[in-house]
Amino acid sequence: MLKKIILAFVALCVLGVVGAVLAYQSVKSSLPQLITIEDYKPELVSQVYDRNGKKIGEFFRKRRTLVPYEKIPKDLVHAFLAAEDDQFFQHKGINPQAIFRAALANLRAGRSVQGGSTITQQVAKTMMLSSEKTLTRKLRDIMLAIEMEKNLKKEDILFLYLNQIYFGEGAYGVEQAAQAYYRKPVAKLTLSEMAILAGLPQAPSAYSPVRNPTRAKERQVYVLRRMADVGFITKEQAEKAIQEPVKVYVRENYEEYAPFFLETIRQMLVAQLGENMVLDKGLRIHTSLDLQKQLSAQESVMTGLKGLDKRQGYRGPIKNISGEADIETFIKETRTKLIGDSTPERIIQPDGKFADLVPKLDEQAAKEHPLLPTYIKIKDTVQGVVENIDDAAGLVYVRIADSQGLIDFDTMTWARKPDTEKRYDLNTIKKPSDALKIGDVILVKVTGDKFSPSRTITPKKGAPPLKLPDFNKYVDLELDQEPLVEGALLSFDQDSQDVLAMVGGTNFAKSEFNRAIQAPRQTGSSFKSIVYASALDKGFNPATPIMDAPLVYEGSTGDEEGQGDTKDSKVWKPANHSKSFGGDIIVRNALSQSLNIPAVKVIEDVTVPWATEYSRRLGIFSPLNPDFTLVLGSSSVTLYEMTKAFSELGRLGKRTRPMMIHKVTDAEGKTILENVSLDTRFAKEMKPYEDDFENRRKEYLQIVSDPAKLEEFKKKEPKKAALAENIFFQDADQLIKPTTAFVMTSLLRGVVEDKLGTGARARALGRETAGKTGTTNNYYDAWFIGYTPQIATGVWVGFDKEKSLGKGEVGGRSALPIWVDYMKAAHEGLPQVTFPVPDGIVFANIDAETGKLANASTKNILRQAFAEGTEPTAASSKQEEATDFYKQDLSE
Repeated sequence: MLKKIILAFVALCVLGVVGAVLAYQSVKSSLPQLITIEDYKPELVSQVYDRNGKKIGEFFRKRRTLVPYEKIPKDLVHAFLAAEDDQFFQHKGINPQAIFRAALANLRAGRSVQGGSTITQQVAKTMMLSSEKTLTRKLRDIMLAIEMEKNLKKEDILFLYLNQIYFGEGAYGVEQAAQAYYRKPVAKLTLSEMAILAGLPQAPSAYSPVRNPTRAKERQVYVLRRMADVGFITKEQAEKAIQEPVKVYVRENYEEYAPFFLETIRQMLVAQLGENMVLDKGLRIHTSLDLQKQLSAQESVMTGLKGLDKRQGYRGPIKNISGEADIETFIKETRTKLIGDSTPERIIQPDGKFADLVPKLDEQAAKEHPLLPTYIKIKDTVQGVVENIDDAAGLVYVRIADSQGLIDFDTMTWARKPDTEKRYDLNTIKKPSDALKIGDVILVKVTGDKFSPSRTITPKKGAPPLKLPDFNKYVDLELDQEPLVEGALLSFDQDSQDVLAMVGGTNFAKSEFNRAIQAPRQTGSSFKSIVYASALDKGFNPATPIMDAPLVYEGSTGDEEGQGDTKDSKVWKPANHSKSFGGDIIVRNALSQSLNIPAVKVIEDVTVPWATEYSRRLGIFSPLNPDFTLVLGSSSVTLYEMTKAFSELGRLGKRTRPMMIHKVTDAEGKTILENVSLDTRFAKEMKPYEDDFENRRKEYLQIVSDPAKLEEFKKKEPKKAALAENIFFQDADQLIKPTTAFVMTSLLRGVVEDKLGTGARARALGRETAGKTGTTNNYYDAWFIGYTPQIATGVWVGFDKEKSLGKGEVGGRSALPIWVDYMKAAHEGLPQVTFPVPDGIVFANIDAETGKLANASTKNILRQAFAEGTEPTAASSKQEEATDFYKQDLSE
């Protein structure tokens, strides 16, 4: 019996040993392979740059930048060793003494208060294995640590550790941590800064220097004193570092730069390279964006939308507060927020508290703007509280943080209750108290460092003298509000085809919907430009007369502004915006004045299919209405398509491939992608049209090469032949004739330069400019798309959920000011140049009214470009020079 028991025991022992060996082998075989340091392939940050090399953004899952071990300061290495594993260079991957010490401490505390893992084990856990808390995971942790110690040098393990661990604020590895918290490379850290970083891995959020400075300081003190205890530094060095204030920074927000552009880049790269490559592989992405132009674009859009928003009316104050205590609390909170927003710096004092936020010392700013604190700049919009209202003087007294300001009533007459049915200039308030009262918390824009009214402030007749303050003691303010209306802007370099700026909306954080490329909207009269371009190749020229008289179409529909009676859906009566008709009018004037009747007659003559073919040829891929309303912009098209088409007119009919990405390199500097156009984002939509045109172009060129075939083609298919000779060329990127494009540019210059041109505000740019306004039914959408020889830019304004922008809010009033403001900034430093003139263009002096050659008695002479052979040959007669007052169109 005893013998059987002994045999059973031995058998169990053998089975236990065999089982243990098998379990060991099983766990070992499941361990990741890391034999050399070259096997380390961590997730890295991909960095995005503008075309001038300025960093504008990052793509990442983990923000990490590798730094070689030899470039990591020794004091930083020692700080981590002191904090985490001071026996690192002595043990073989595990430290039994530390494990026992931690177990004892945890037993005494009744909870986990101390860890016994070595740095090697932490590398194994954070880099290779899951974070599950099981015995198997712990066993794998220990086994992998032992294997790593066998195959890697201690310095290699430290390299892995210092580049792998998480430091909070999205930063992985010491280099990103140094950049995130101190905005400097790891090589330039001070001892006190190093100690804070070394204290973070244990609990990044709990010890975050930007979120919990007191606990971060406690941890820093522990690390520094541990460094002194183990001999890495002296006690004097430790105490000196403890007493040093430490400057930390809140994280930089790249989304402020170009959020819609960056998101478009990310989507395009993910589609081509895959998400892992874009987010994890440390790519360097060099884009087309010009950061300065982008920032100007964002400012211009916001300024323009605020102006439009004001014309819609004032939606009231943010809130109303009363009582000195409440007002003082508000002022203090506002001041603290403004200072905090003005600087990313925070100072951790020796006691572990942030130093009070104080304005930055800026002697130059204080000298230039003595009444403004340095944390408020001219053009800033801030919150203030109304302290007093003087209706008699037309002044509103407002307190903003450390300053006091005045609002001149003349600048706030717009502050009526919102009403889009009445023109803003015909429905103004009569006195400041119609809109505001004491205690109102309002948004104000700082417009000057000293109040300077635009009017002479005097009492009304018979009223007592006014008690006016010393204006030199008040800053100049204007009532402001955040716009509800949306807008978009897209800008191309006409030479390089770079996308210089992209604004997809007012606030990316609220809505990532990119209105520049994703929002098809009715284009209004801006689409006339494409139809008129097609007409130039079908018998029309700038001097062709068109009858501007009422039209009625049976069985048609129309819903554009000024298209007339829509009560009977089977009858369409297009009308001009002014509701009047001007008789005979030449093409140039019909386009510059954006008259609807002549435009409808043009498309009726050239036919809808002909105009549609030109639209497709110029890159319009959105669905187009197959009726006469096409010319009036009844089809919904994206700003991207329209801006690209106008750009091509300015490039003498050459295809524009809006460039988004110049080059993408991997972590080793190898180029993996080049010259990516925004067109790739719409390849699915564009490819059918482009393939069809290319096949037809090749077929036509084959026909052209044989005169007999060409003659037969013209006889059998005269319409196709006429179209083909105007849109197909040896150069596949030549979309329409250079002469046609140039004449169209001259017509669009008329929109800007002519007395009655709807784009007259664009003259303020002071350069040769071509462009077209667009306004849709009930003022739902406002457009201006235009170009100079150097830059093409499109602007759209409207609400996401269609509703009126307000009575009279045409493209020339709502969108064009944004365009002008941006283009002024975009052209800074660029030379004055003229549009290049292609072969086959002649210029003629014509009568601006009749379109015939000017003579000695012509009152209004126009120098107009024509395709050679289409210029007028006869002069006006005296009878034709007489102007019929009743035929003049009085539209805006």
